[in-house]
Parts: sequence; structure tokens; C-alpha cells
Amino acid sequence: MKSLRHAAFAVAAFGVLSFATAAPALAASDIDARLEALESELHALKAQVAERDAKIDAMEKKTAKIDAIAAKTDAMPKFKPNKLEMESADGKFAMGIGGRLQADGYLVDDGNGKVVPMGNGAEFRRARMNVYGKLFGDWRFKFESDFAPAAYSYNSGSVTITDAFIEHDLTKDLMIRVGNQYEPFGLNNLASDNYNQFMEYALPVALWPGRSLGAQLAYTDAKSFGLQAGLFSKGIQSGGLQNGENSTNWAATGRGYYAPVLTGKTLIHVGASASYRGNESGTATFNSFPEAHGANYTLSAKATNAQHELRYGPEVAALYGPLSLQGEWTMDQISRNVGGDANVTGYYLEAGWFVTGETRNYNVKTGLFDRPKATNALQLVARYSRLNLDDANLSANAINLDTKSTPTTLADARGKGTDYTLGANYYFNPNVRLMVNYVIAKDDYVPTSGNPDQTYKILESRLQLDW
Repeated sequence: MKSLRHAAFAVAAFGVLSFATAAPALAASDIDARLEALESELHALKAQVAERDAKIDAMEKKTAKIDAIAAKTDAMPKFKPNKLEMESADGKFAMGIGGRLQADGYLVDDGNGKVVPMGNGAEFRRARMNVYGKLFGDWRFKFESDFAPAAYSYNSGSVTITDAFIEHDLTKDLMIRVGNQYEPFGLNNLASDNYNQFMEYALPVALWPGRSLGAQLAYTDAKSFGLQAGLFSKGIQSGGLQNGENSTNWAATGRGYYAPVLTGKTLIHVGASASYRGNESGTATFNSFPEAHGANYTLSAKATNAQHELRYGPEVAALYGPLSLQGEWTMDQISRNVGGDANVTGYYLEAGWFVTGETRNYNVKTGLFDRPKATNALQLVARYSRLNLDDANLSANAINLDTKSTPTTLADARGKGTDYTLGANYYFNPNVRLMVNYVIAKDDYVPTSGNPDQTYKILESRLQLDW
């Protein structure tokens, strides 16, 4: 029994000694395996890092190229949205192209041509192109020509210079403009025909100064009021005389306006204009046709021995949502060195209503109505206007009547003109509209002329595009 115990003890002791001697060998082998695994992982990580660095380097090179392209792009001129206008990267230089096309058609009932015969027809009322922009940040310019052959009914030229001026801001609120431009006179007269409610200006346009060469200052607080004044001469003839310019050689003209109520779609506007005009030729002539450019002259008068004129008159306008009212009265007092002084007067009142709810857009910086924000919009309008060329000290002025076959003349066309105009404007968008006007024009001639009173009925339409 003892021998068995001794044998078991010996076996156990041998196992213990064998395990003790084998344990270090096993531990060393496991560590080597782990080290090899770690080295493999390290090599894999190094490979991944190298691949990542290569990708980063490639991305940096691409980014550098993009930055170079962006730098060049930032320095290139930029086009403005919804305009044919581009501006330099620093904003100091800009140039744009604008224009308008007005295609008119008209039907005239002249009462069998008892006094002034007229016919039906069509024409491009205006076909204008202009270039405008700015230089060195604060010098602006505009040059415009009209290519319509019948730009004015009494101008046979094919190209007419309209605007040609430079303007500069002397201060934030004060601007100077030099060149061929409209003299600052009147609410209806100064508003662009792109935005007027009717196809033609009201009858008193015969008294309103047109474009002249000169310089004017314009001040506005851009909140409620503005003042404009300048000195002008006829300068550029623009292919022929324009309404109201007559034979004046120089003029001092100014306008002021105030909008005491201007909140959203509500407006009250009041203003006044005046122009003192020297007359070198000694004759002031006034011509007028019904409010349809396709019509012929029906009224004409002149003041001989004229030395100077004083034109003046108030203007008012009101706006309440889609409803608008507007009116003006103008007086021209003509001083003559022989015979008594002569007076010419005119006035109008017009109303408009956007059936579809839009409103007219008023620009307080100019004191004028601007482009309405109207798309698929319908507006109904009505106007009453009058011109008095019947002063006893006015002389007869003959009108040439082209009857398409035998030219004749109306020797004495002094009298009073009264127009009633109804119209509708459909705005496809703010830059495209269709206009329809129906005009009833009544001319009452002075008894000594021997002409019977005349009534003309005119239906006219216009498709207009401006940009």
C-alpha cells in the first residue's frame, strides 16, 4: 500500500515539475503571436493612413484649382436677374440695355372730314433702345434713341435722340443731372409712357415743356417730399420740335411735391410746377391733336411779338388700394411787347380702378407713378381733359392737312378742345400690356374762324413691351 502511495506521489510530482517547466514556453509563444498580430495591424493602419494622406493631397490639389477658378469668377462681371444688365465684381461699373416697342392701331370716325379729315391706320408709336449704367461707382448715364418713323406726328425723321444725360449724387439726398432730359414740370408729363394709364398724354401736353438740353438739381428725403429745378435751352433738336417747346430759347423750370399720406396702398400727393421761359424768336406756337397719335392736328394758335412766358400749375393725386385719382391744371401767361398779353390754359382729371385688386406703384424719390406690380391684371380708366386756345390775343396758325391725295390747309384753327377717354389695360405681366382706348374729341372753333364745330370718335389699341 505504501508503495502505491509512493508511486502516485512520484507521478504527481513529475506532472507538477513538467507543467512548471512547460509554462514559460507556452507564455513566450502566446506573446510572440500577439506581437505578430499587432505588427500586422500596425502595417494595415500605416497603409490606411498612407492611402488617406494620398486622398487628402489629391483633394487639396482639387480645392486649390477650385479656389483659383472661384477667384477668377469673383472678378468677372455679374448679370443681374430679370434685367439685361451686368455689373463689375466691385460694383463700381455697370451697363444695361433697355427699350420699348409700342404697336398701335386705330379707327377714326371724322364726321366725313368736315374740318380735319382723318383716316384709319397702324404704326409703331415708339421703338426705342437705350444704354444706361454707372461709372466709378457714382456717375450714372443714359442714352436713348427712338427708331419709330412717326416718333412725333410733325417729325418726319427716322431716328430721334430722346434721353442723353449724365447724373451724379452730390450728397445722399441731392442729385445733379446734365444733358438732354425732360424739364421738371408736371405729374403726367414726367411719368414714363410705359406706366401712364392711357395711350396718350392729356390735352394740356401742348403746354408742358418737353426735353431740353440743360442741368437740373433734384433733392428728396425719400420719405415724403422732393424739389427739382434747372436751367435749360433747346440745344439738341431731337429731330424736330416737341410738344410745348415752342420757340423758347431758354427756360428756368422747377417742380416740388409732397406726399403727406404714404402708407402701403394709400397715398395723397400734392405738387406744383413753374417755368419762366425767354422767347428769342418772338413767336410761341401751340398745336394739339385728339388723344390719339394717329389723329391729325385739329387745334393750333400762336402768340406773335412774344417776349417771355410763365407757365405754372398745381397737381394732385390720391390712391386707395385699387382706386386712383389724378389731376392737373396748367396756365401759360405770354407777355407780348406789342398788343395785349395772351393766356393759354389746360386741365385734366383721370381715374383708374384695378378690377383684379392691384394698385399703382408710387415712387416717392421722383414723386411719380412707376411700374405696377401686376400680372394677369385688368385695369379700367377714364379721363376728361381740356385745352383752351381761344384767347383774343392769339393769332391764327395754319395747319397742313394731308388728305392722302391733295394737301390742303386749315387757315384758322383757334378754339377749345375737349376729350373724353375711356380705356382698359390688361397686364400680362409688369412689362407687357394690352391697351384699348375710346376717345370722343370735341373741338369748338372761335366764330371768326368760320369753321364748324367738330366731333371725332376714335378707337385705338396698343400692344406694349418694355424692358
